[in-house]
Amino acid sequence: MKTRSLKWITGIAIGLVGLATGVGDVSAQAVVNKIKERGYVSCGASQGVPGLSRPDEKGYYRGFDSDICRAFAVAILGDKDKIRYVPLNAGQRFPALQTGEIDILSRTSTITFTRDTVVRFVWINLYDTDGVLVRKADNITEPKLLDGKTVCLQGGGSLTEKAIEETEEEFGISMKKVYYDSTIQARDAFFGGRCDSYVTDGTAAAGQRASVAKNPDDYDILKVGHAAEPNGVAVARGDDQLFDVVRWTMNALFWAEANGITAQNVDEKLAAGNPEIKRVLGEEPGFGAPLGLDDKWAYNVIKQMGNYAEIWDQNLGKDSTLKVERGMNALWKDGGLNYPFPWD
Repeated sequence: MKTRSLKWITGIAIGLVGLATGVGDVSAQAVVNKIKERGYVSCGASQGVPGLSRPDEKGYYRGFDSDICRAFAVAILGDKDKIRYVPLNAGQRFPALQTGEIDILSRTSTITFTRDTVVRFVWINLYDTDGVLVRKADNITEPKLLDGKTVCLQGGGSLTEKAIEETEEEFGISMKKVYYDSTIQARDAFFGGRCDSYVTDGTAAAGQRASVAKNPDDYDILKVGHAAEPNGVAVARGDDQLFDVVRWTMNALFWAEANGITAQNVDEKLAAGNPEIKRVLGEEPGFGAPLGLDDKWAYNVIKQMGNYAEIWDQNLGKDSTLKVERGMNALWKDGGLNYPFPWD
């Protein structure tokens, strides 16, 4: 455990210092070809956040972020299980991407100017907010009641500290920050009674409450901070091919949802489809070669992983223990912020 008083930007600077001081440009070495040669995608994951990315008792990674990364493995290699996950804390994630330890980062990472100028964020895959987990027995029913309370949080570049500082300024309060090297350590410290509260991304807080707490009903989540956090999938800078593969795979997930195409009905939709459906799903050539992929890449993604809504519902939404509402993550036509790009 580490206790210190640092500004949130200092943590980010520490996490990125290796990226700005001469790390080689591995992205220019045709990562997609390397993936095909080695036979698997190396994906940066969290160290264990229920609903987002966590290995089960057999070591199989489950969660929204994990399945999003599986979609990229399907697009490139045709098989969702041709993937290996590398668990990373906040300070490790960007250096691991830039040095080539991982190919793709799919792990609760908020897009900021500072980060996007050293790695390349491709798409917003999850709009989130910050949340503070508290015990109902402590009667902390609103943020101003956190005055004088201890808060467990992850150091090393997490933006959650900024949310705490904004809350302190807004309500004129002061909290005692207790830093840990990973969100898992911070979480366990909170549930172990060493802190009055625990701050993390709101979706992650819901996952920890649903999957880790002995009795989830004993805990509340308070929204803190002023901004929504756009979490994104990232690649190293300089590799246009991998950037395009990740971008258009994400687009295919939203496009399929918007067109009512699911893992169960994709063959039926293809058989009766219009020219765009036939081209996107590879019955007619055109959308594979520009990416260096098989023409059936999008079909394979939807067949094996489903569309964005299916991935959401299974891991975070109605079919999961979290029951998180789509909110900003819904399609534009349902009141959300997501929409697919046109194909032509």
